Amino acid sequence: MEHCTIYSHYLYFDKVIEIVKSSLPNAKVEVNDGDLHKSLVATISGGLFGKNKTLKINSRQRANPSYTINNIECELTQNLAGMANFVQSLPAKNEDIRNKFVYKILSANCEISFMAEPDMLPDFQEILSQITYQLDAFIFAQPSSTFNQSDVQYFADKELNLILDTEGNCNIEDLEVNVEAKYYDGPAENYSNEQLDRKNQTEAFLEENGIKINKNLPCTEAIDKVQIRTLEEVVDRTLALLIIAAKGEGVEQEHLSRIVTEKNIDSFSPIEKKLFDNENLDNQERTIASWRYESLYTMLWALNMMPELKYPSDICDVATIVGKVLKPSREEFESLTQLRSKEEILDELDRTYRMHWACVDARINGQNVGGNINPSVIYERHYSLNWLTNYMNEEWDDVQTHT
Repeated sequence: MEHCTIYSHYLYFDKVIEIVKSSLPNAKVEVNDGDLHKSLVATISGGLFGKNKTLKINSRQRANPSYTINNIECELTQNLAGMANFVQSLPAKNEDIRNKFVYKILSANCEISFMAEPDMLPDFQEILSQITYQLDAFIFAQPSSTFNQSDVQYFADKELNLILDTEGNCNIEDLEVNVEAKYYDGPAENYSNEQLDRKNQTEAFLEENGIKINKNLPCTEAIDKVQIRTLEEVVDRTLALLIIAAKGEGVEQEHLSRIVTEKNIDSFSPIEKKLFDNENLDNQERTIASWRYESLYTMLWALNMMPELKYPSDICDVATIVGKVLKPSREEFESLTQLRSKEEILDELDRTYRMHWACVDARINGQNVGGNINPSVIYERHYSLNWLTNYMNEEWDDVQTHT
């Protein structure tokens, strides 16, 4: 017998049944719907003298589906919380992927055991591939002839590529964490006029610029429920971003260390501290760090040090934004800053959020994003604005950019 366990945010067991029946038209398929526990057995007859081939799929779901785990309320949430802790304890050659994966684990709403007897037929493998892909799932597997992405226990993404194994190996460059809006957004009838007006204004902006609109995206948070980071926090974050972005660009460590001392910069996040202390960044680390210039630009805008966030078709003017922070002393810089209003920040967040959805949609469908917008610029803005507005109360390294 070969087996693995599938985890998905989506409660689409009907889709699983559909995949099995369409892939095995001659098999006997028995389904048991037990509400939170569902099962399926597909049997391929071996004839008079052959052995039957059997695919068993058992599913259990959370008592209260969600996008995170706040309470241990059932066996599955207990299992998922333990898995998240286990993954956090593993070594990781790609910490960004590991951090995203923890969120994907916490957002899982169902667990599906997939068992093939006596072995994994090609048809069964194809069913597994379709289920994981269509349910945007991940799997946990032991190494075998079928599950051969690692020599040790490992997790794989919806395309069965290695997310992480127990030795810290990773073979992917990104991992999407998709969440159904119904789990974390209130019903439309509870939206305020302020929220609806903001959404309508953004959609008019998107239409004017030829950017795809998803009318079903929820409103962003109401103004009275948002707490903007303090001026001190934003100043600290701005100074840290200056150093990290310059580090990614290849500025000498000695020069950066002098700036850190002169400006009394001590607000690096844990990941940023590792980047700063590492004198030899690899290409991926350099790329991630240098893109933080866009985050720096967003912070300067929030501090009223830039007149506007320009249309996101091109990258920011690095020389200008660096000069805004580097030339004055820390005391002079602090005296020049003043946070923008909640209204301005939330308006920009709403636009960026909906543009980010358009970028993700274009990538999924293999298309160019409309409006000539730069997806990387949009991502950095969304990340920064979510931090500014305390989205999910996450610290800098853990910010999510759900679309």
